[in-house]
Amino acid sequence: MCSLRTILQRRAGEITALTRRLVLLLTILPALAGGAYAEEKAAEDPTKIATKLGVGYSDELAISGSLAFGDKAKLNARISESGQWSVGASYLFPVAILTFSAAKTEFDNGTVQTRYSLGGFVPITKLGAETGQWQVFVPFGYTYAHGETSVSELELSENMTVDVSSNSIYLGLFGIRPINAKMTFLSGVNVTKGTEGFKGISMAAGVSYHVTKKDTLAMYRGYIDNSFGEKKKLGISYKREF
Repeated sequence: MCSLRTILQRRAGEITALTRRLVLLLTILPALAGGAYAEEKAAEDPTKIATKLGVGYSDELAISGSLAFGDKAKLNARISESGQWSVGASYLFPVAILTFSAAKTEFDNGTVQTRYSLGGFVPITKLGAETGQWQVFVPFGYTYAHGETSVSELELSENMTVDVSSNSIYLGLFGIRPINAKMTFLSGVNVTKGTEGFKGISMAAGVSYHVTKKDTLAMYRGYIDNSFGEKKKLGISYKREF
C-alpha cells in the first residue's frame, strides 16, 4: 500500500510534467501563429487585419482603434473630444475587404450628419492590374446619411433645425507608395452620388513615418464637400500595432 508521501510525490511529478507541457505549448503557439499569418502588409494597407490603438489631432483630440479576430475579421472604433464617433466591423474576403460602419460628423456650418455605410476596398492587383511601386485600392460602397442643419429667421430668437437624408453610392481610388524604408506617401479621393440631389467629394493626402515596425506617425490633409456641408482637416496621428 502506497504511503501518503509517495502519493504526494507522484502527484507533484504529474503536475510538474503538465506545467512543462503547458509552458512548451505557450512557447510554440506564437511561432505557429506567425506561420499561419505570415503575409506581411503595410501599416497603411486598408485590407490589413490587425489590432491597433491610435491617437490623433485635427482641431480636436481623437482616439481610434481596431481589434482583430484571427486573420479575417476586426472591429473598428473612433471617438473625438466633441463626441463625433464611428464604429464598424470588417471582414477580409479573397478579393476585397468588406466593412459596415456607422458614424456621426459635424461640419463647419453646424450641420450634424449621421451615416451608415456598407462598402470596402478592392486591391487593383486582384483585378489583374500592375501598379509598380504603388499599392492601389478601389474604395466602394453604399451609404445612408441623415443630417440636421440649423436655420434661423430674423423674427426668431432661437435656431431651428431641418432634417435632411439621402441614399447614395460612392466610388474612388486610394494609393500608397513607399518613399524610402521609413516613409510612405498616401492619397485618396471618393466621389458620392445620391438621392434628393445629394452629391459630394472627399479627398486626402499625407505622409506616414514608421518609427518602428509597430509604431507609425502620420501627417495628412483632408477635405470633404457635400450637400450637408464642408469640412477641412489638417491632422497628425500615431498608431501602435499589437
